[in-house]
Amino acid sequence: MLHMKKTLWSLLAVLALTFAVSSCEKTTAPDKDAGTEQTPDDGGNTGGEGSGEQPGGDTPTDPDTPTDPDTPDTPTDPDTPDTPDTPVDPEEPVNPDVPVMDVNVPAQQSKYYMSASDDIDDMLDNTNSGMKVLLTDSKFYAVGERVLSVSFEADKTIAKVTSGGQTVSESNVVTVTWMSKDPVNRPKVGKGSDAGEYGMLCLPGTYQGTFTVKTNRYTYQFTRNVTLQPAETTTVTLDFAAPLVQPKRKVGIMGDSISTFDGALCNPEYSPYYPANDPNVSANPSIAVNSQERTYWWMLINNYMKNGVLDVNSSWSGTRVVHEVKNGRQSGRSVNAGFVDRAYDFVDPDIIIIHGGTNDKNQSTPLGEYTWDLPIGQNDLTKYRSAYIELIKKLQNRYEGVQIIIIVGDMLTTNYSTSTIEIAKHFNIPYVSFVGVTVDKCKGSHPTYPAFNMMAQTIYETCKDYLP
Repeated sequence: MLHMKKTLWSLLAVLALTFAVSSCEKTTAPDKDAGTEQTPDDGGNTGGEGSGEQPGGDTPTDPDTPTDPDTPDTPTDPDTPDTPDTPVDPEEPVNPDVPVMDVNVPAQQSKYYMSASDDIDDMLDNTNSGMKVLLTDSKFYAVGERVLSVSFEADKTIAKVTSGGQTVSESNVVTVTWMSKDPVNRPKVGKGSDAGEYGMLCLPGTYQGTFTVKTNRYTYQFTRNVTLQPAETTTVTLDFAAPLVQPKRKVGIMGDSISTFDGALCNPEYSPYYPANDPNVSANPSIAVNSQERTYWWMLINNYMKNGVLDVNSSWSGTRVVHEVKNGRQSGRSVNAGFVDRAYDFVDPDIIIIHGGTNDKNQSTPLGEYTWDLPIGQNDLTKYRSAYIELIKKLQNRYEGVQIIIIVGDMLTTNYSTSTIEIAKHFNIPYVSFVGVTVDKCKGSHPTYPAFNMMAQTIYETCKDYLP
């Protein structure tokens, strides 16, 4: 009996233990509806994604435990969108331990040196580029004009300043302005190796844009495509013979009766020859100089030059190059009438054409000496050569950069013509000689309308590089 009771208790104990183990296995078994495949770890246990999780808390994965290569990656739910990468702000440093290289390409820049290299070379680095702008003229239209500023307006940002990686300012225009107070050395439009230079800093890149150049005379514009490399200087040449628009050049006329026309002279005291004294006005109108449109100077400026306009006409019938006094046409008072006396008649000329010497020859004016080195005010104004030299110096001193052209008339004898040409050569002034050329006359030394047309064409063809 006792033996049966022990056997019965033993059987109940086994059943209780079996029930407990079964309950434990049910508690730790994976949820089949979750669809997550459980992979046994190296110890034969299962857990979340092979991590060896145990009931009652998370257990960290041992970093030294190798990953089972046979374990498949957890599939990605196709309905779950990919998380985009967080964009990197270009203004912010990727690595805070690396110092930021700021950009310093200001829109407004100053020029203190004649050389473009001196302007920019010391400032070049990988954040910027240099541009060397050469200011030249394949003709002589703008040679000698002082360059005050050079700008480049690009099709995108070309100037930028940053601080700590943050943009302080930016612009699609860079302007360089001459700031030096040097009264002698000033950048000018030149020719060849004498071309003026401007240096400017820009951002590296490829640009389409417009250069604007301001001189002491005019404003010019040029379109260019420019590619700039980091830490390098690119040369850009601007030819002032071919800007987008050529400005009108003001032409002054200084002469005797050959260059006069009533109503066109700058001073009512100056006496004209044309048209009243031209016999063809009544005798043969087809060749008469009966309007200023038939004078050589008007046809030169308006018919042959493409960009010319009259400044003033300082001509007086019967006058010489040397100093002399005549009675004024209007007042009758004594007036200083010589070319050298009228040097300051002009308003704002770019070009001055001098046609004189005929009356000096007619009145046998003494030639005198070539007084090259004498300053203004110390020349003998009663002698042809020294008075002509004084005239040239006065004009060049009064009208900065003015282009003078000298006409040597067909009526000058050898001593006067060679003296005039020698003076032109000394001052490097272009000249046109009609000595030995047949020039039809209406009376005395005064050409007809067809002759004036021939003169205008000859002057233009000879000096067209100076006459835009």
